[in-house]
Amino acid sequence: MRTRDHLASDMDVSDLEAAFALPLAEDTSVDTTLLGVVSTLASLATPLAGILLAGYVVRLVRAGDREAAALPSFDDLTGMAVDGARLSAALVALQLPAVGLATVSLPGSRPSIAMLSYATNPVMLGSFGVTALDTAGLVAAGLASLLGSYLSLVATVALAREASLAAAIPATRDLASDRSFVRVASAVALVVFVARLFVALCAAVPVAGTLLAATASFLLLVVSATLLGRGAPDASSPGADATRESHADGVNAESVESAESVPSA
Repeated sequence: MRTRDHLASDMDVSDLEAAFALPLAEDTSVDTTLLGVVSTLASLATPLAGILLAGYVVRLVRAGDREAAALPSFDDLTGMAVDGARLSAALVALQLPAVGLATVSLPGSRPSIAMLSYATNPVMLGSFGVTALDTAGLVAAGLASLLGSYLSLVATVALAREASLAAAIPATRDLASDRSFVRVASAVALVVFVARLFVALCAAVPVAGTLLAATASFLLLVVSATLLGRGAPDASSPGADATRESHADGVNAESVESAESVPSA
């Protein structure tokens, strides 16, 4: 088994295979998978189900951090709701700058971003009623959205590892500045992109499309969250270092005691 120190740099196809195998693992309960699909369906109708599903994402990342061999169960709904509420609040806050910039740049009935893709010169921008300042605002909104998406992945890992929002803030800062996490985030973003395309194809299937899309959405959610937990490097926090030092001191003390208990030749 690979150590946690090498997960970020050695993340490969085996991690993807392990993440896909979780829902089909021998120790995974069928009820857990069914509850996940039902929660995904319910999240389309009620925000409460979405919060619970966000809490399950935190649980998946936490389990992936320990390289779990089966899906975590849907128990302790209160704790899951608390985790989901914290994560949901953090994700909304991280995307507010992008939403604000886009709203200012395209107020009211201004043209959509898809229409702006045809505006290749200032004359066409003027015909659409979009000024150069508006275009700059849209570019800024796009960059803010990318940054918010990256920080959302960072915050997800931090909230999965820490017990409070206050403790997650320094963990988020440390992880966001870790270059090795950029590769992990890129891999997870690619999985999410492909997942959305696949879910859209499932949704287009007549009659059973909604159920197929919910099933695919939950399974791919499991894969992306598990990859995030497996690949994220350990945060370099004083608490973590103190824990490692304490553990090392304990091991050294045990070694000394064992050596003293052996009779000399």
